[in-house]
Amino acid sequence: MSKQMNRRRKVSKKVISNEPPKRTEEKRPSGSKPSQPPTSAKKIHVSTISVVKSASVENSSEKLVSEANSSEDETDGSDLHLSSADKEQRAKDNRKLLRDRVIYARKVGEEAATGQVLDGEPIDYESACKIKELAWGSSNMPPKPEWLKQGIVFRPCDQLFAYGLKTHKNGTKNFLISLQAYFLKQLLFDMKKTGGANSRRPARGPVDRNKSAVWAQLLKPGEKIQQEMLVGGLVELLSKIADGKETVLCLPGPDNCFQPTAHFGIDGITEKLRVMRCSKDEELRTYVKKYSATLMQENGIGLISVLYSVILTRNFNRLAYDLQDQATNSLIDPIGDCTTGLLNLIITGRANPYLHNGIMVVEDEDNEESEEFSGEERRGMETRNDIGFLIWDQDEETTNRFHLGSRLKTPTLPIWITRCNGQFGVLFNPNRELMRSYHAENRFQLYYYSDAEMKKGEYKETLLTIDTRNVGNQVVVDPSETEFEEAPPPPLEKAIQTKWEGSTIDWGGITPYI
Repeated sequence: MSKQMNRRRKVSKKVISNEPPKRTEEKRPSGSKPSQPPTSAKKIHVSTISVVKSASVENSSEKLVSEANSSEDETDGSDLHLSSADKEQRAKDNRKLLRDRVIYARKVGEEAATGQVLDGEPIDYESACKIKELAWGSSNMPPKPEWLKQGIVFRPCDQLFAYGLKTHKNGTKNFLISLQAYFLKQLLFDMKKTGGANSRRPARGPVDRNKSAVWAQLLKPGEKIQQEMLVGGLVELLSKIADGKETVLCLPGPDNCFQPTAHFGIDGITEKLRVMRCSKDEELRTYVKKYSATLMQENGIGLISVLYSVILTRNFNRLAYDLQDQATNSLIDPIGDCTTGLLNLIITGRANPYLHNGIMVVEDEDNEESEEFSGEERRGMETRNDIGFLIWDQDEETTNRFHLGSRLKTPTLPIWITRCNGQFGVLFNPNRELMRSYHAENRFQLYYYSDAEMKKGEYKETLLTIDTRNVGNQVVVDPSETEFEEAPPPPLEKAIQTKWEGSTIDWGGITPYI
């Protein structure tokens, strides 16, 4: 019997637990050194599980179970003195612990944000020079500093204005507000499966009184929805600009893509661009989603990457055609502001420097500038656009010089970018029916967002009520018959009245601002 016991093979099971296994003390002579486990034995102590991508959670779990089962014949010497019943119980406990373990998904884009951009092809020298000429005026001209460190950053999620982008008081704000319109379009009308307005619109009838509460909740998106707004908005924007041709997403990689010359000013971005060309929207969506965290980094390269992606997607030849007589001008003016051509490229998909309807012929006026171009045609807006544009600049005479046409004033969706005395904002309504019925425009509400500082005690949604029912019935008062001079209407009201002439606007207790 003793020989059979000596020949019996001892097998211990590998232990996976959240605590190091307890070791049974062996009796040893006084002064002797403690015995060491065999060097071939493996000791496993799992305190955490690495974060993995959500798409591979199930595979990762199966892999861990497989590893545990395949190593049951290995020993670390910790359970040599346990009875068979104790060993079996420990094995059951370990399997339950592994089965109940939670594997957390990695945020989409997190890996790309901390890594290097290696996708796509390196930009060539000629394209890099042309991009800088179009954007900044010369291949030797450095980008404006405010454009180099500006990400596409949303305000804190699940809070007031969570749908809005953070902006600064410089030339990047106009570009960001134009992007904001696309992100709002995604949130309000295009995200049916992720909580957009179409899937959560209140029913008609008595329930309509609760629509403000529903919309208020809709306008406080979480972090995941914010990311989907960005991804969907950029894919739609670039696809619109491509107009059936390939789209381009570009971001700077770790290394220079060519040997710079004296005719090219190194700026740390343009010479490192990696160009990802996509023939399908889904391919573009994959890239944008992968690098979304990089684009959304505060003080990052998100904004200039989108600017360059917009230029490359439209391509140099089509941009020259769009800009017409202004093809030699840069898209960013010398002080860092966006030109009308660049703003129209974002709003309409074409870098048209004019805002009128159809084609306008330059008339001969009493100035040398107009005489030079007298009789020439200028292409304006060909059709209505999803997103509209409203302008007020100081006074009626100055505003009329923009020749803003009805096709931009009347978009297919209730979203308008506003330009009031040079300050940009966005007006919107979550109800798309507003633009489908004249009766809906009798009395309605518009949200306004410009990321402006608000007065203490007025930090709430700016919800304007526009009433057009009394248009034509107002009593005109002669200013000379009044004792006090009436304050002029706020610039935003004047911009709204270029679309709804004679309307009255109620700010809901908020001090007017732009």
